[in-house]
Amino acid sequence: MSWGDVWVNGDKVRPGIDATGPQAPWIPAGVISSEERAFVEATQLLRRTRGAHARAVEFDLQVTSSAVSRERPGTGTALVGFEPDGLWLAVDVTPAGSLAEEARFVVFTQRVHVVAGAGRAAERGRTSRPRATIPLRGRARSRESALEWGHRAARD
Repeated sequence: MSWGDVWVNGDKVRPGIDATGPQAPWIPAGVISSEERAFVEATQLLRRTRGAHARAVEFDLQVTSSAVSRERPGTGTALVGFEPDGLWLAVDVTPAGSLAEEARFVVFTQRVHVVAGAGRAAERGRTSRPRATIPLRGRARSRESALEWGHRAARD
């Protein structure tokens, strides 16, 4: 696992995450590059203060797994798809060089959906070539944060 690794889940209720990271029923989906400004800024706000937060976060998911798609499940080989209901999403935000017991994960508070007609260019931050790049938006209800800690090292 490394910074920016992403897991998805299509269950009705979002599953938890422990110190070992997302486990089944979470599915490895791909990566968010470290250049995704909106996601990085939202994570930094979550780290710094309790009051500051981002209600909406837009970012590109570089899909590296055939188990995840943009299309409705059943139209291809994907196990889960972002349409029509969206998926729960968890992201590894562990700082580089950290020990396993210092792992940090954030999860979106609501299901994440595809942004229709997004014109953003895909970021090029990883050496492995993604199968697809899907523009996504995570949102929260009024006065809430789009992100929350799924698991964070006890020392913080």
